[in-house]
Amino acid sequence: MTAGTEIRPLGAERGFLHSALLYQSERQCLDFVVRFAADGFALDEPVLVAVPRDRLAMLGPALWAARAGCDAELRLVDITDVARNPSRFLAMETAFAEKHPDQTVRVVSELVWPGRSADECLSCVEHEAMSNGALKARNVLGLCLYDATHLPDGVLADARRTHPLLWKGDSACPSDDYAPGEVLARCNQPLPLNPGAVTYMVRRSADLRPARSFAADYAGWVGLSKDGRDDLQMIATELATNSLQYAGGACRLAFWRHDEHLVCEARDAGRLEDPYVGLRRPNGSGTASRGLFLVNAMADLVRTHTTANGTTIQAYLRLDSARDC
Repeated sequence: MTAGTEIRPLGAERGFLHSALLYQSERQCLDFVVRFAADGFALDEPVLVAVPRDRLAMLGPALWAARAGCDAELRLVDITDVARNPSRFLAMETAFAEKHPDQTVRVVSELVWPGRSADECLSCVEHEAMSNGALKARNVLGLCLYDATHLPDGVLADARRTHPLLWKGDSACPSDDYAPGEVLARCNQPLPLNPGAVTYMVRRSADLRPARSFAADYAGWVGLSKDGRDDLQMIATELATNSLQYAGGACRLAFWRHDEHLVCEARDAGRLEDPYVGLRRPNGSGTASRGLFLVNAMADLVRTHTTANGTTIQAYLRLDSARDC
């Protein structure tokens, strides 16, 4: 029999408990995740495990065995697919909690995997910091995995800043470095315009149709797939529409190629007052949240910078011809 993982004594029985495991070996990670899930199944708690595909293959049999005799849901997902854009993952966590409103759910995730770019890692850090506020009313026990032997020191330091609880042995202890507000302020950094970008100004709704055509023409020129061109047209439309409706002025669209991505940028004079706009699933109360949610759902990465003087949003689409297959 393996020892259990103790997390409940350090927080309220209800609410979001956000913890990080900075693991030293593959075996430590796998064993810990199985124990964490098994403790949940013993209490009939649903478990969502979102890790890279190779780790999912190793964990799957042990997790299903741990669930034997329990009716609680076990959901296994490849995080490299569902959270290529880290901004998508909050909606998945929220939906899983909402599916089980009268229960505590457990969520295991590994947002930073080998090969993540610096921009993606920054977005992951921002997600971890924002989730503390976004999920505070949800009954979620969160376990976030970090490879302490391979990830940069800066990523590990940010894990300590964005998680109020850190695992030491089989107990979760308060993080002395916890400072999510400082992390969010650092993530809200200016996004410089690429001097080689092509631009299109959208001043009124009549400009949206030609802006879509402009985006499609540029996408075809740089080699974006047909599916990607459709996504780009939708992203450009939603970003510009959001500016027209809520920023009170024109939107400057810009497009350029960055490594293996096409970037669509929108700049306007408005300010995003709600930091969670576009991250939560729309509830039908407004088109702004629905439009930005669609942008996050389609893009491979979304970067945002907002001040009292204006907002910039950059959406990245991977240049992948295989999407046409």
